[in-house]
Amino acid sequence: MPGRRRYAPRPERRRGVSTAMQKLEAGFERRSAWQKLTAPLKRTLRRSAKSDYAMQQFSARSPRVGWASSSKLSSMPFCLHRLRGWSDVQVPMTKVQVLGHRRVLDATLAVLHQSRCLHLVAVSEDASVTLPPLAVDDAHLQRSEDLRYLRTRLDALLRLASGAPLPTDVGLSTIDLASLQEELDAEAPDLEKLVAAVEELRAELETLPRHLESLQRLLPLVPDLSELDGYETTALLLDARHGAVLAELNDRLTSELGGNFELISDRVDAHSIGAILIYPKRRAQVVRREFGREQVSRVRLPERYEAIPFREAVGAMQRRLVTLPSEIQTAEARVASLIRAHTWWPAARAAIGARLDQLEALRSLGATPHTFAVSGWVPASEYAALAEELAITVGPEVVLTEVQPGEGESPPVLLRNLPGVVPFEPFVRLLDIPRSGTFDPSLLMSVFLPLFFGMMLGDVAYGLILLGVVLLVRRRISGPGFVNDLTRILLLSAIWTIVWGFIYGEFLGDIGRRLGMEPLWINREVAVESLLLFAVAVGAAHVTLGLVLGVWQASRLADRHKLGERVGTLVSLMALFAIAGVAMGTLPEGVVTPAMAVVLIGLVIVMSSGGVMGLLMGPLELIGVIGNVLSYLRIGAIGLASVYLARIANELGAAAPLWLGIVLAALFHALNLVLGVFSPTVQALRLHYVEFFGRFFEGGGQSFLPFGGHDVTSQVPVSET
Repeated sequence: MPGRRRYAPRPERRRGVSTAMQKLEAGFERRSAWQKLTAPLKRTLRRSAKSDYAMQQFSARSPRVGWASSSKLSSMPFCLHRLRGWSDVQVPMTKVQVLGHRRVLDATLAVLHQSRCLHLVAVSEDASVTLPPLAVDDAHLQRSEDLRYLRTRLDALLRLASGAPLPTDVGLSTIDLASLQEELDAEAPDLEKLVAAVEELRAELETLPRHLESLQRLLPLVPDLSELDGYETTALLLDARHGAVLAELNDRLTSELGGNFELISDRVDAHSIGAILIYPKRRAQVVRREFGREQVSRVRLPERYEAIPFREAVGAMQRRLVTLPSEIQTAEARVASLIRAHTWWPAARAAIGARLDQLEALRSLGATPHTFAVSGWVPASEYAALAEELAITVGPEVVLTEVQPGEGESPPVLLRNLPGVVPFEPFVRLLDIPRSGTFDPSLLMSVFLPLFFGMMLGDVAYGLILLGVVLLVRRRISGPGFVNDLTRILLLSAIWTIVWGFIYGEFLGDIGRRLGMEPLWINREVAVESLLLFAVAVGAAHVTLGLVLGVWQASRLADRHKLGERVGTLVSLMALFAIAGVAMGTLPEGVVTPAMAVVLIGLVIVMSSGGVMGLLMGPLELIGVIGNVLSYLRIGAIGLASVYLARIANELGAAAPLWLGIVLAALFHALNLVLGVFSPTVQALRLHYVEFFGRFFEGGGQSFLPFGGHDVTSQVPVSET
C-alpha cells in the first residue's frame, strides 16, 4: 500500500524466508555491536520516571530502531498504547515474518504475546514461508494438558472468592509450576471442605422455606399429642384431584392396624389436600408399605427436624432461616480470606493462560532443526516498535522482516473509529466485517440511524421518557459492554426524538397542540402527503450518497464492473429525479427529453458493465434502486401509525372517568412507546442494511486478532521445570 512509507523507518523489503535467512547472520553481526553498546542504556532509560521523553530523545539518534512506550510502565501492551493516537478508521497493516534460532523460540513467543499486536498466520496458509510446519511432539501435548489441568483447578478455586477483587500484579519474576502444584495439593482439601459447607448452607437456605410452607399449611390439622408416647406422626400433601386415595388408604390401614390410628384430612388451599396420620411407631413398617402400595408420598423434612414434633419443627425452621444468611456470609468470608492468602494465584492463572497461548501458537509456525519462522500482520506504525522490543528482549538471534503480501492476500481489519462511533460498529459487523481497504460505514450509521429513529417516533414526551430511562440505566452500569453501547445509541435516538417532536408539534400525540404547542414545520397527522414526499426525498438523498460512495470505492479498488454499474445507476437515478421534479412542477417541461436520454445512457452503461447478463440485470438494477428509494416511505408510515395510536390513547382517556381514563391513556401510551422504540430501530437498521449498504458496502473482511490479545493481565513468565 503506497501510504505505508510515511511510517517508522524499516529495513529493506524482503520477499520470503529464503532471502531473509541468507541475510540473517549478516544482520546479526551488523546490529550486534550497536545493541550490546546501547541495550544497558536503554534499559536504564526505561526504568526512569521520564522514560517516555528519554526514549524519544535516544531513539532519534539511534540507527534503525523505533520507539514504543515500555510495556513495564503501562498496564496495556506497548502496541495497543501507541494505537490510541491513530486517526485512520482502518489501521494500515504490514505483513511481517519473525525469523530466528530455535533456542530463542520461547523468548520470542513471550515477547510477541506480551506485545499483543501480531495477527498470526499459519505457515501452512502462507506461500511466502518455505519452512515446513513445526512438528508437535508428545512432550508438547503433555505440557499443554498439564497446564490446562492447573488452569482449571485455579479457575475453580478463584471462583470461590465471591467476586472479590484479587491482585494480578504481585511482583513475581516467574511462575514455578511445581510449587504451584504442591500448594494446590496442600490447600485444595481444606478449601473443598469449606466450599462444601457453603454449598450445603446455600441449599438449606433454598429448600427450608418450601418445607416451612408445607408444614404451615398442615399445622391446623395437627392435634396436640404432647402426652402421647409411642406414636409417630406423618404429614401427607396431595393434589385435590387425587383426594380419593385417602379413602382407600384409610380402608387399608383399618384392615392392617385394626383402628389403632388416626387420619385427619382437609383442604389446605384450592388445589391441595393435607392429611395427618398418627400411628404406633412399632407398626411404622406396615404403614410405609401401604404408602408405597397406594403411591402416596409423605411430606419429608430435613433430617434434623424429623424427630421433632410438627409445631416445634415450624418454630425451629423459622429461627434457622434467620441465622442462615449470617452463617453463609461467615463461611464465604473464610473461603475468600483463604484464597486471598495466596496472592500469586491470579497472576499464576494469567501466566498459565499466556503460556498455553504460546504452546498453541507453535502449530502455526514453520521450523527446521535450527531455525523457526513466524508469519503474521502488525499495524504499520508498530513495525519498528516491535522490532526494537525483540532486539532488546531476545537479542540478535531473532529478526523481524517485512514481506510482500501474496497475490489475493488481504490483511486483517482493525477499526479505530471516534468514541461516539464505536457503539455502532457491532451493527455493521452484524452484517459483515468490512473488507480491508474499503469504506467502513459506522460513521454514517452513527449519523443516520438515530436521525431516522427520531423522524419515525418524533414526540417530545416520548423522547423525554426514553432519555430519562436511558440516563437511569447508564447510572447503574459501569464499564464497556453491549448495554453501555446500546444506551449510547438510544441516548442519541432520544435526543433526535425530542427534536423531531418539536418539528412535528407533538407531545403525547395531539395533547401538545391542545395545550397550544405549534409544529415548527409540519403537522404530520394532517399533512400526510407532504410527510410521505419528505420521506421519499430522504430516501433519494440516502441512496444517492450510497451510490456516490460506491463509485468512489469501486474506483479505488479498480473494479471496472462495479464502477460501470454504479456510475450508470447514479446517472440514471439523477435523471429520474429531474423527471420527478418536472412532474411536481419545480423544473420546466423542457428537462424531460434530455433527462430521458440520460436515463437511457445510464442504463446502457449498466448493461455494458455486466456483459451478456447485463442486458437482463441492467433494467432490474435500475428498478431495484427505485424500489430502494420508495422503501423510505416506511419512515412516514411508521410515524403516522405512532401518531394515530397516541391519538386513540388520548381519546380513550378523555371518554372514560377521570382515574380510569388516566390508567387507559397511560397503558396505551406505554404500549405506543415500546412499539415506537422497537419498530423504528428495526426499520432504520433495515434501511441501512438493504437500501444503503447495498450500494457500496464490501464485506468479507477478517477481524484483527492479536496474538495474546484476550489476556491483558499478566506479563509473568512460566517455569515448567
